Amino acid sequence: PDRSWLTTQWPALAIMALLAVGWFIYQPALSGTFLLDDASNLGDLGTVTDFESAMNFALSGSGGPLGRPLALATFAPQASDWDSNAAAFLSVNVLIHLLNGFLLYVFARQVASELRLPPRDAEFVALATAACWLFMPLLASSTLMVVQRMTTLSATFALIGLNTYLFARRSLDASPNAALAGMSGALVVATLLAVLTKENGALLPVFVLVMEMTLLTQPRQLPGLRWKAWFSFFLLAPTLLIVIFLLGHASYSDNMVLRRGFTGWERLLTESRILWDYLINAFFARPERFGPFHDAYPIVRSPLEPTMLIAIVSWPLLVAGAVVGRRKYPVAAFAVLWFVGGHLLESTTYPLELYFEHRNYVPIIGPVFALGYGAISLKGTYEKYARGALLLYILVNAGVLLSITSLWGQPLQAASYWHAQQPASVRAATTLATRQMLEMGPEVAIITLQEFADRHPEHSYIRIPELTIACIVTPDRDNSALLQQLESDLSEIAFSYTVVTMLDELLSTVVRENCASVELSDVATLATAILSSPGFKGNDHYLQLHHMLMARISKLTGDTETTLEHLEKAIDYSPGDDLNMMTVTTLVAANRFNEAREFIEVARGRLPWQPLRRYNSRNKLEQLSKYVNEAERQAQIGAVSNIDDITKSD
Repeated sequence: PDRSWLTTQWPALAIMALLAVGWFIYQPALSGTFLLDDASNLGDLGTVTDFESAMNFALSGSGGPLGRPLALATFAPQASDWDSNAAAFLSVNVLIHLLNGFLLYVFARQVASELRLPPRDAEFVALATAACWLFMPLLASSTLMVVQRMTTLSATFALIGLNTYLFARRSLDASPNAALAGMSGALVVATLLAVLTKENGALLPVFVLVMEMTLLTQPRQLPGLRWKAWFSFFLLAPTLLIVIFLLGHASYSDNMVLRRGFTGWERLLTESRILWDYLINAFFARPERFGPFHDAYPIVRSPLEPTMLIAIVSWPLLVAGAVVGRRKYPVAAFAVLWFVGGHLLESTTYPLELYFEHRNYVPIIGPVFALGYGAISLKGTYEKYARGALLLYILVNAGVLLSITSLWGQPLQAASYWHAQQPASVRAATTLATRQMLEMGPEVAIITLQEFADRHPEHSYIRIPELTIACIVTPDRDNSALLQQLESDLSEIAFSYTVVTMLDELLSTVVRENCASVELSDVATLATAILSSPGFKGNDHYLQLHHMLMARISKLTGDTETTLEHLEKAIDYSPGDDLNMMTVTTLVAANRFNEAREFIEVARGRLPWQPLRRYNSRNKLEQLSKYVNEAERQAQIGAVSNIDDITKSD
């Protein structure tokens, strides 16, 4: 009886063991820290104190066109840990990754059953797929970069949708109406939830389309016309809309080219090579190639560069071959089309940055499943060797992943390692300088910044933090020489949004530390010098940020009119909640209450189109209206009190 129980329950024990090992492997990384976009996306967690402020935070996201409110909502309960306890955030991220590993196991098990595999083989394929994916070193940064919870949680909804779709589809021949309703509901609900977590959740219909084209058989009892109509509406139409969207972004404006450093054609060339890099790094793990910083990835300018022609031609050929041979080689076709389809939004024409490891979180599932399936496809003695080799491969990957998570858990060592492996990455250099400032002292951090700026003059803006550090550590030091050099160099720098953050930090430091040789006017001079750089002067988003910075400076100097002028120019580029608040508080501080009310009325006419953001912005304007009324009431009470005091003194 005991043996019989073990025979039936071993898959459950195996997946539980995999998840336990996954938790153990990721434990060393929990002593890591916040990185990259964590601050820009999660910085407002410091304002979350109750349900209302949590809602404001969740609905005020700027990480994507829809704001990613569901992802942000999961951060709100952890607001008290923000900026001081990264382990709390990372622990949740690891749990989400483990949950996704379990959902992937269930998904792979269902797919294997659709392929009519014997139960033991289906269990092996499902467990191997989950294990290979859970322990894949390429995916470590998806979990260990706090803000990438957006990616992993979106994958959670996508995997739930895929599993629900396959479950509903089982009864397609027996109960077609109920099955189609369940399949439709799974697609619509899961896609909506995934998109509200991160926009690439819109690819869920593409993944289902790939399954239907390759692994799944057409229903026998459902009329062909009805199936084609459903298939076209729920799968082909969404995929076609995505393709049309991408074609509409194929041609970049001159400003976009200056900002990104590449044209749409050059991005396609580069991404054709990056996709091969992703696959090689996924299945042949080399620790030195993994990390959060790939902003210095070389741009491909010509298809005639060495090996580029092969990379460019290979992808259309692979896709065409997969479509043509999808019935004869369904699993191979599934792997190719799933991987390419999963990279449609982030690795084609849309003008994002070039390279991020987390973009493979869902796309790599297709090739991983094919690897597990391949191990059971060989017959006889070779099958035993193939299964053993795959298990050994998974163990080796687990060991490599453990070394990577151990590195991530030591922020200074990790920053040093990443900087050594990516010496041209400005983000790696600034991250290292930040850690050195905290753990080794400002002198070491300044040396890192200076050396990087000397090697890469196009990134000389990296010396702005040097000025900030100098103001903190030696506020009496004469920084005039550095100021002059920066003013000269900033007119020739490459584009980076980081510049605004650096200037904001410098401004805050100048105000807080009373820096002797750096004044508010110096910060304004540096900000103006940047506008001479070609990549900045035509960039509407940067110009808006520039005017917001200049408004802060003007407000600090007490120049209300100039402050309002800069805020008006910033609003002309794009209205926003922060700009509304800055404008209203500036007017109220000058006792211009009626003008503040007029501004609020105008702002009500330019609310954002997205329903959730529109709702949130309307609520914030209502709060500002109450603030104006209360401020005016307090001012009137103060005026009456002053009159009474004068009367009494007389």
